[in-house]
Order: sequence, then structure tokens, then C-alpha cells
Amino acid sequence: MRELYGHALTLLFYPFLLLMVSVLTFHPLYLGAEWVVLLFALALHGGLRTYARTLKFAIPILLLILVINVLLNKNGATLLYKGPSVAVIGQLRITGEALAYGLVMGLRMLVFFGIFALTLHWLSADRALELSAKVAKKSAVTAMMTTRLIPYLSEQAEQIGDVLQTRGVRFNDGHVLRRLAARRPMLGVLLISALEGSWQVAEAMEARGFGQGKRSSYSRERWGRRDVYTWSAFLAAIALVVWSWTTAWTYIDYYPRIHTKMSEEGPWPTILHALVLSIALALPPVLLKKRRRH
Repeated sequence: MRELYGHALTLLFYPFLLLMVSVLTFHPLYLGAEWVVLLFALALHGGLRTYARTLKFAIPILLLILVINVLLNKNGATLLYKGPSVAVIGQLRITGEALAYGLVMGLRMLVFFGIFALTLHWLSADRALELSAKVAKKSAVTAMMTTRLIPYLSEQAEQIGDVLQTRGVRFNDGHVLRRLAARRPMLGVLLISALEGSWQVAEAMEARGFGQGKRSSYSRERWGRRDVYTWSAFLAAIALVVWSWTTAWTYIDYYPRIHTKMSEEGPWPTILHALVLSIALALPPVLLKKRRRH
């Protein structure tokens, strides 16, 4: 049996810390460094496959966001293309700042999906629910079910796609509209599967007496030395994030021209600071590495 070192609160706080970093900054250097740390944590704990399945749904959404931002956002001083007027959109005006903003927005979404995949992989739903249910019972259940939704739909879509392919459906033949039409039956089956899954979850919760009386607990979380070391890394990362935010190291302005502190003081101080923050964020996955119990 494979387990994780650490208290459930320690395991739960690390994704929250990563989420806080990605929310406080829109700087591509810091977001890119955080994404590399996420890939390292997922690879160390065997969660890259879960993340890859999630990206099958995420990448088309990211491309759509990028296209919409580039076409509709006409701000920016660096003109890349100026074309004719188009209905609804108006005159086509594509700027470098709008393109950069859309790419960084996509990078932030990649970080968000990676955080959700990491949370799902290394902290079981039972431990997270047991920890958060002591404070908010119904909210904890809602949060955990929402976190599991995208990976669950991804796994179901993969299984449904395999079944449809064995029945002769070809997803990659023909032009784009034909390939989209080939995937249309998958949506109906996926909806039915999701509804059946919701009924099963509801029946299981009712059978276990959810919401009826005081909740019982069958396990106890214990603090250890690794928790102390990990929380020390947490505090160091939080101090770096707060200092960066207050001193404008993570500041970036995209319009009318891209402006950061790197343009004033050179790239190396910011790169060094992002590297130190990355090291602090990469320590918890190493300290909480899985072990085998025979």
C-alpha cells in the first residue's frame, strides 16, 4: 500500500498555496515557474497521467479563450495585423499585447488545472472530507464533488470513446465539422453517465446516513516531523510571495505596452527571485513523497 507522509491539513494547504500564488500574479515568469513546479510534483507523485487526461478538455478551451481575446481585445500599441471590418467583431486589429495577455491567461488556466489534478491525486477525497467536514459539512461535500468533476468526465469520455470506436465510429476522419459530428453521440452518453453517477452518489450518501445526526470519525490525523519541515517551507514561500507582491516584483501591465519591473532593473533580479520561490514551492512535494508499506 502506498501512502503519503503528512497531516491532511498539510496536504490540503499546499494546493491552496499554489492557488494563492497563481491568483496574486499575472507575470508569465512566475506562472511559468509555478507550472514547472506543478509538473515536478505531479511527476514525483505519479499524477502526470491524470493531468494529461484533464488537458484533453482544457486545451481546446484555452485555445478558444486565446482566439476570443485576440479578436475582441483591440487594446495595445504593438500592431501585428490590421484587416477589414467583420460583422459583430468590427475591424480586425490584432496587437502583440492582446496576444501576450491571452497566452498568459492560458498559462494561468494550465496552472489551475494542474492544481486540481494534484489535489485529486495526492489527497484522497475521504481525508479531505474528514478534515473539512468538521467545519462545514455540506460545503465540504460540494467542494470535493466539484473538484472531482473534470477528471471524472475526462475518464468517462475516454471510456465512451473507446466503446464508440469499437462500434465503427471514426473520430479523426474527414473535415472538422465531420469530426465534431462524430463526437456528438458521446455527449448524450456522457450526460446519461453523469446523471447515473449522481444517483449512485446520492444513494451512497443516504445509505451512510449523511446529514442525520452528528458525524462520526473512524481515523485520526497525526502531526510529524515532516509536517514541521513542510510548514517551514510554506512559511518561506508565503513570505516570498508577500514580499514580491508588496515590492511589485510580480507586477506586470499589458496595456498600452507591456511593462514590468524587469524593464526597469534588468531581468536577473526577477529571474533569481522566481527561482528562489520555485525552490521553496518544490520542497513540500519532496518532503511529502510517497512511501510503500508492506
